[in-house]
Amino acid sequence: MEFEEFSRQFRQRTTQRMVEFEKALAQAQQRVEKAVTPQPAAPPPLQPRSRPGPARGRVQGLLRRG
Repeated sequence: MEFEEFSRQFRQRTTQRMVEFEKALAQAQQRVEKAVTPQPAAPPPLQPRSRPGPARGRVQGLLRRG
């Protein structure tokens, strides 16, 4: 087999593989697009609540004395 024949066959095989790959890629993209569902809206973040009354932690007590 001469190099020219090898080169021609290689190009043919490569072209065929690219066609098959593009076809498989298109099918996969269609499956992904079908499978995607809209995501529900996230609940609003909760705000931390402060405790009613004066702060009674150890640090606050030390700060009041000082």
